[in-house]
Amino acid sequence: MTKAKRNIFRWCSGHFGRVVLFVSITGIGLFGQSVPQIEFSAGYSYMDFHANVPQLTSNSFNGAEGAVVFNAVSWLGIKAEVTGWSFGSGWTRRLQELGYTGPSSTNMFTYQFGPQIKKHSGILQPFAHTLYGVAHSSGYAAVLRAKGNGTFVLTPNGGNENAFAMELGGGIDIPVSRSVQFRPVELDYQLTRFGFQNFSANQSNFKYFGGVNFIFGQK
Repeated sequence: MTKAKRNIFRWCSGHFGRVVLFVSITGIGLFGQSVPQIEFSAGYSYMDFHANVPQLTSNSFNGAEGAVVFNAVSWLGIKAEVTGWSFGSGWTRRLQELGYTGPSSTNMFTYQFGPQIKKHSGILQPFAHTLYGVAHSSGYAAVLRAKGNGTFVLTPNGGNENAFAMELGGGIDIPVSRSVQFRPVELDYQLTRFGFQNFSANQSNFKYFGGVNFIFGQK
C-alpha cells in the first residue's frame, strides 16, 4: 500500500469513527429525549409498616403496585397509583401473642394521585412525586377498634376502615427499549392516619417498589 493510500485510509477510518460516535451519541439522545404521553408501571412492592400501637411495632408486608402517569409537559406529569399489601402470618402470630382474639389476617390498599417530576432523557431517568389519597384496611382498623375500646376482640366490620394517605419519594428508570424501562428502585415515605374514637395514630412507613415502566406515545 502506497503512502498516499495509507493516508487516505487513515483519513477515512478516522472520519468513519467520528461518524459512528456521533450517530451513537445522537441515537442515545433521541432515544432518551422523546417524552411519552402515558407511562404505566407495575411490579413488586414492599412496606415496612409501623402500626404505632403499643407492643405492635414494625411489620414487613409484601404486595404489588400499578400506576399511570399522564405527562402534561416534558418534565411534569399527573400520577395515579394503586398499591396493595398482604399482612401475612407474622402479623397474625404477633396479635395472638398479645392476646387479641378473632380474625386477624388482613391486607391494606392505598389509592393515591398527585404530581410527578421526571427527567425523560439519558441512560438514568430519575423522578420524584408527592401523592395524596386514601388507605383502606379492615383488619388494621379492627386492631385499632379493639385497642380503643379495650376488648382486644377483633371484629371484621365497622367504621374507620378508610384513612388519609400521603406518599413522598422517587426513583430511577433505565430505558431498555423505546417502549420499556426497567425500574430497579423507587423509595417512598408512606404516611397513613388510621384511628378510632379517642385513639388515633399516624403510621409512618417505608415503602420500596421495583418493576417495569411501559411508555406509550410521544409528545
